[in-house]
Amino acid sequence: MKAAFKYLIIFLLINIFVGLVTLLLGYLVCAIIGHPFPGLEEMLGHPWYTAVSLLLCDLVVVLVFWMRKYTNFSFNFGYTYGENFSAKKLYLWAAVAAVGLLIFDFMAGFYLPIPEDPEIMETLMQMMTNPIGLLSVCLIGPLAEEAIFRGAVERRLLQKHWNPWFAIVISALLFAVSHFNWAQGFTATVIGIFMGWVYYRTRSIWPTVLIHVVNNTAACLVALAAPAAMYDENFTLPLTIGIPLTVVSIIIIALAAKKIGWLTKGRTPIPAPVTEVLPPPLPVEAMEIAQPVPDINNEAPTEE
Repeated sequence: MKAAFKYLIIFLLINIFVGLVTLLLGYLVCAIIGHPFPGLEEMLGHPWYTAVSLLLCDLVVVLVFWMRKYTNFSFNFGYTYGENFSAKKLYLWAAVAAVGLLIFDFMAGFYLPIPEDPEIMETLMQMMTNPIGLLSVCLIGPLAEEAIFRGAVERRLLQKHWNPWFAIVISALLFAVSHFNWAQGFTATVIGIFMGWVYYRTRSIWPTVLIHVVNNTAACLVALAAPAAMYDENFTLPLTIGIPLTVVSIIIIALAAKKIGWLTKGRTPIPAPVTEVLPPPLPVEAMEIAQPVPDINNEAPTEE
């Protein structure tokens, strides 16, 4: 657990550091172009500041966790599987699961008795209409979050031989808390548990990155196509539509989980490479070639 909190502290420190650097860069740009300096609150609430700071933070997180080897970014899986395994099918069913999780997320947003934070929703909408923000939400953000919560936190808990479901749930709860939004907390936990289970079955962050990317990208497309339906508090989806969609989402998620479980059954852990330990080098004197010693027993007879 100490390592898990260590990764979270590193994540928070990166957020603070990048936020301050982006703030200074914003004022520097204002000085260069001759724009009047905005107030601190105005600068922090500016859409471009939010988008740039989040993108830079995600990039720094990925770089730090890669360089410090907190996360394994290898495309190889941590197991060998049976004849049924196919990496292409695994990624395909991961994408299918992402669609089911997205529908479940939308239905929960309509019917859960947890009001959305207007400021957070406004910030999300601004991010989706900003090209830099869109890049962060749809691609770099999912990669950074999976590197932290699955690739670092859950991986470390599993290495310490914690119960797998404990590691999965803890990483999912921390993932939900990182959204700082009660309305998203429930669905983020459900999605985090599913992605944590996929990581447990594969020991690779890339299937979970795919789920995360598909989920966020599809959510952005739907939000941009129908912003009123997504963010209008007065909009209500009829139960005659919502209940069947919820059932469909659960069926899709269950089917994808069954297929992924079938593909990854019969797992055999890949052993860690063992480095051969060589004996220490001999001293120079011992390495010298010894002079041949004549064998007196095999001397040729001498003539008298």
